[in-house]
Amino acid sequence: MKIYFARHGEYQNPKSVVPYQLPGFPLSELGIKQANIQADKLLGEKIRSLSTSPIERCVETATIIGHVIGLHPNQYGELIETGTPLQGLSKSQLAKLSPNYPYDVPAHLKNGGESPEAIFTRITTFVEKLKGMSKHSSHVLVSHGDPITIFLIATLTKKIPHTIDEFENSKIRYIPMGGLVMLDYSQKGIPKYQEII
Repeated sequence: MKIYFARHGEYQNPKSVVPYQLPGFPLSELGIKQANIQADKLLGEKIRSLSTSPIERCVETATIIGHVIGLHPNQYGELIETGTPLQGLSKSQLAKLSPNYPYDVPAHLKNGGESPEAIFTRITTFVEKLKGMSKHSSHVLVSHGDPITIFLIATLTKKIPHTIDEFENSKIRYIPMGGLVMLDYSQKGIPKYQEII
């Protein structure tokens, strides 16, 4: 089984805030182009399902991909962006509050912020359901930078990242907007990882 992880494309953010789960923030013109490039890379693959985070920028990305590959995207909460009370801050405010990353900030932790462990667990649970569908199917998951990258790093290195240093010093690249990667679960053990975009 192959799972393709697509990060949403670039989105409109005129006030330069960190949106996390806030509504709005539709794709920019570049984001639309990025989604079409992702779709082109998926053409010819035998994709059984297309799943997306319910956040607008992901739904738009998945809709573009689905139009090209002939699948309707289904929305799942397991693929949503990190839950944090820090959403809506400007990027500069967040950088001052958390020079290392939101996950180590008391305002995140003490006010219901989601831990990397919780993110890894929900993505893993979703992937396990897909693995139960068929050993020979391929699936596309459209999600966000942190959830995808946390899952990839933890799956491939067996270490869940919490800080910027742990993200940046991992051998696994932080997935960029418009990025596309694949995990191949066809053999036992750690899945084969491939960066496509």
